[in-house]
Formats: sequence, C-alpha cells, structure tokens
Amino acid sequence: MCVRDPEPNSAVGEISELLRRLEPATVLGKSEIPDSLGKPNTSPIWIAMFHFRSVVLIALTLAIVPRTALSQSIGTDRPDFVESSSTVGKGSVQVEGSVAFDQTEDLGTELGNWTTPFLFRVGIADAWEFRLESDWFIRSTLKEGRGSAGLTTNGVSDLAVGVKWAFFAQETGSAPAMAVLVHTDLPTGSEDFRGSGTRPSLRFVAEWALEGDWGIGVMPGILYDSDDGRRFMSGIFGAVVGKRLTDSLGAFVEIAFEQITEDQHGGNVGVVNFGGTFLLNPRWQLDAAAAVGVTDQAPDVGFTLGLSGLFPR
Repeated sequence: MCVRDPEPNSAVGEISELLRRLEPATVLGKSEIPDSLGKPNTSPIWIAMFHFRSVVLIALTLAIVPRTALSQSIGTDRPDFVESSSTVGKGSVQVEGSVAFDQTEDLGTELGNWTTPFLFRVGIADAWEFRLESDWFIRSTLKEGRGSAGLTTNGVSDLAVGVKWAFFAQETGSAPAMAVLVHTDLPTGSEDFRGSGTRPSLRFVAEWALEGDWGIGVMPGILYDSDDGRRFMSGIFGAVVGKRLTDSLGAFVEIAFEQITEDQHGGNVGVVNFGGTFLLNPRWQLDAAAAVGVTDQAPDVGFTLGLSGLFPR
C-alpha cells in the first residue's frame, strides 16, 4: 500500500485549536478551572472529570472529520476470515480489536465462549508488516443440561507473531493482488487455554477487484500443529465475496475452514460467515459479523463486533 503523509487541512487545525482551548490555566502547578460560582475549582475529581469530557469531545470530533481531511485509508483483515492482501505501510500502526462469542450444543451439553480478539499490525516497510495476534481474554462456560449453573473458566489465550509480505499489487488487468503470511502460535496462554508447543503456519492470499464494486478473495494455507506433543499437518482455506454498498458501507459472505484434518486431531472446522463494515472516517472502522457452523466440529453459531483504527506515520 502506498503511504502518503496527511496534508494540512482546516479540520486538523480546528482540532488543534480545540485542544488549546480545553487546556486549563496552570498557576503554581495547580489547574484552576472555574466552578459554577466563577471561583477556581481545584478538586482532583472535578479536574479528572473535566479532562475526561475533553477526551470524549475530541474523540467524537475526530470520528466526524470529513473524508477529505484524511489522505490514508484503513484496510482491515477483519471481520472476515480471509486476510487482506495489503499492508499498513512503512511506519504506520493499525489496531484491530473486537469482542466475540460462539456457542456449541451437543447431547445436552452447552459450551459458550466469550473472547476479545485483537490484531496489532506495524509497517516495517511499504510491503512488509509485523503482526501480533491473540484471542486474548477468554471466558468459557460449560453447562450440563439446560438451566444448570455451569462451570466457568477464565483465562488468556496463546499469542501469535508473524509477518505479512504484500508482494504483488493489482494495478491494471485481471491479475489479483497477492500476499503471503507467516505466523507462529506460541504456548503463552493460561493453562486451560494453552496450546501444545509452537505451531507455525503459512497462508497465501489473492484478491480480485471486480466491476461494480465487487471483490473476491481466496486464502489457502497450512498449519504445522501439535496435539499433546504429536505433530500433524492441518489445512486452512477461506473464500470470500464482498460488495461495497456505499462509500462507507460494505458487506461480505464467505466459507471458512480454520482447520482441515483427521478426526483424531479435531476434524474439520468450517463455518459460513456473513457481515459488514462501516467507515466512521478513512482511519476508523466499525464491523459486525455472524457465523454458522457447517461441520460437526465447528461451533453452532457465533458473532463478533469490532473496531479498528489506523495510526499513520
């Protein structure tokens, strides 16, 4: 992705002026903010509330900055399973966070999982990025029969580190934009959610931009997994179709297999995902998606809500 520095604009100038006006006067090291009677109020709680309101006001102002005020646009890897073929650009940082839930019922047993997935992307070159990823905090509840209290386990999931190389960008013609991702899952999680050893993976992404604001993406891959010390190979595959409905709104549907392997190692885990994205401005994006399992080993249903932000160089 080509990265350009944001050009000066009136919106950014107005935000800077807002910051200056919100800064309270400082006398002898104490912030003096007038109370309702016009007298200086030096209460720490009052000052903290003042600054909190200031931060909220500035955040809302940034969220409604016109598109013309920001030159570099965000391109996320979520909420679909198929990764994007682009990188964030040299010197830029992008954070993609969410909350997710999935549920599985089998023979009267119900398992529900709440997670808080995040992806941290840092541009180390225009075509290369460093990646840090995890499902982070997990709350898992197992119920034996309807109406039971259930057993709840809290913890932290494993961390994955990796890189993405966007080695071909689609400019003209029918050739797709392409990228390669190399990740390694590390056994860093809580005891109840920790994987067995390091698990490296390799994924290839190809994306086609089509007429009418349609797009298609495919992502085959392979994972060298471990099950209680026994190593095995697992396939990865995803295919997605997306459509840009307006300048801000997009929708997608996809088939995703995060695991393709023998039953003794967990079997095939496949789902159908569908959802959409909404751009608050070119650097902030909201998203939502739902999932329905299509294999016996997959969760029955799931959903996710996310927020992603780009911090350019």
